[in-house]
Amino acid sequence: MPEPHPHPYEHRPPRRPLHLPRRTTPPPDRPAPPNLRYLAYVGLALTAVLVALAAPYVIGYLVQLVTH
Repeated sequence: MPEPHPHPYEHRPPRRPLHLPRRTTPPPDRPAPPNLRYLAYVGLALTAVLVALAAPYVIGYLVQLVTH
């Protein structure tokens, strides 16, 4: 059974425009990605503080639900 619509698009690899000169030197080295380790530590610390502050309220709410 033939396909209802032929696929008009076929991928072709990109080509460098002809008006640009060819690259004779390798591209420059990219800078290293930023170190996000400290940001992760800050996020973990804030999460721990939030859990420590919210735990008594959650426990009190659960005790109130069980006793009533």
